Amino acid sequence: MNLVRYVALNSMRFKERRRFSKVYRYFLENNTISTKEFFSDTDLKFAEAEIKKAKSLDVKIVTMEDEDYPFLLKEISDPPLVLYVKGDLSSSGKYLISIVGSRKCTKYGQTVAQKFAASFARFGIIMVSGLALGIDSAAHSGAITAGGKTFAVIGSGLDRIYPASNKFLAEKIYSDYGAVISEFPFGTEPKPFNFPFRNRIISGLSYATIVVEAAKKSGSLITARLAAEQGRDVFAVPGNITSKMSEGTNMLIKDGAIPITEPNDVLTYVSVFKGLFVEKAKSKKFSADEEKVISVLDNSMETLMGISEKTGISEQKLISLLTYMEVKGLIKRNGGRYFKV
Repeated sequence: MNLVRYVALNSMRFKERRRFSKVYRYFLENNTISTKEFFSDTDLKFAEAEIKKAKSLDVKIVTMEDEDYPFLLKEISDPPLVLYVKGDLSSSGKYLISIVGSRKCTKYGQTVAQKFAASFARFGIIMVSGLALGIDSAAHSGAITAGGKTFAVIGSGLDRIYPASNKFLAEKIYSDYGAVISEFPFGTEPKPFNFPFRNRIISGLSYATIVVEAAKKSGSLITARLAAEQGRDVFAVPGNITSKMSEGTNMLIKDGAIPITEPNDVLTYVSVFKGLFVEKAKSKKFSADEEKVISVLDNSMETLMGISEKTGISEQKLISLLTYMEVKGLIKRNGGRYFKV
């Protein structure tokens, strides 16, 4: 089926659901669709206009038949027919983890999301999230800070970046650090109905989903449920039992999500990451910053502040670096002080 028909059918999915169900069922049964029988001139003209607009905005429309279509996404029960992609999707076949959570997160949640994302990025793992305020933004930013890649999946058209306050973050992602992705046609507004569609893509792209912080009715719990239904691992970061912002994550743990307190809990649990973890942990090549830290810890234990003072590395940068070095088995921490293994 060619691109025009894919785009036309995808538009039908959101505009005429009853007609879409009939056409999509035929497509699944026959793996082809006749243009004349199922599509009106209006359908085809709309699709042609979408393709033309995509080219003008430097957006690539990826169909299920394309090599660039993420293979993990093909495995879910209702994969998107097309993906509108702004940026670089070329690494989508490698290692991906999604981090999601509350828009109104606490400082604790923000710090954890950034720390985990930065640590995973140092292992070459792509961070997937939804570009929302709060935990999503922290996860994207953490990956970028560590020089990694991140995919932002949105619940609107790519010409309607939501929230508008994250337009700069979106531009940063698709320019240098990954891709912004949507299945919605251009012009689609970010309506509540769209976000469960978006959430299944976030979880569907990923080997595992981590919920960092969430209230009882957080949309991130939908992502966790979808991940479980897709057969993917679901992790949750425990939170303060008196905080409403942790009620959702603590409930997930009660319901069977795997509790985690550090990045290597995920790396050593998910089978696809185990080889990556061992390979990196055995690596004898150190970065310049790692060499500085190892030198400081050669003969003594040091606090975060002490390491910062002696290496000249900012505390903010050290947080993710030290976590990464812990995951690699180079250093350990005891009572707020670090020492060389």
